[in-house]
Amino acid sequence: MANVFEKHKSKLVGVWSLISAKMYDSEGPDRKLVLKPYGDNPQGKVVVSSSGFLLATLVSPDGLEPVGSDDWALSTDEEVLRVGRSLTTYGGFMTVEEQDDGSLLWHTKVEIGINPNWVGKPQIRVARFRQENGESYMTLNPVKWYTLKDGTKARGEFEWRRIGS
Repeated sequence: MANVFEKHKSKLVGVWSLISAKMYDSEGPDRKLVLKPYGDNPQGKVVVSSSGFLLATLVSPDGLEPVGSDDWALSTDEEVLRVGRSLTTYGGFMTVEEQDDGSLLWHTKVEIGINPNWVGKPQIRVARFRQENGESYMTLNPVKWYTLKDGTKARGEFEWRRIGS
């Protein structure tokens, strides 16, 4: 695999803000929405540095509700569980491959993450980019299927908008 990060750096580098996070029962035009894992108003950022380091953080609105103390160490177990369950975060260096359909396949080798089982393993996404009204947008589709709490299998689709320049 040839890493084409440098070739696509202008598309990738920046701070991206989460617009929507949806899980579908399948791929294709007849797919059905099964879950919005971060709610109707998801919060999240993906930061891609010019050296290719990616840091992603996503959180549902209930994870942003204040806890009882400004000192995190004094938070109750219930508060920590609420925040932890609402949060996804990981970071590592990425490599990028071009695909025949014009999308990019990126692999982030996780160095740090909320799930210790991810460390040393890749998070793989298909990335597609578009411009609308002078704004840059990115759609990320994780390659893997997720198993939801009820046992349903689902594919993710995450929409992002670049902020700043």
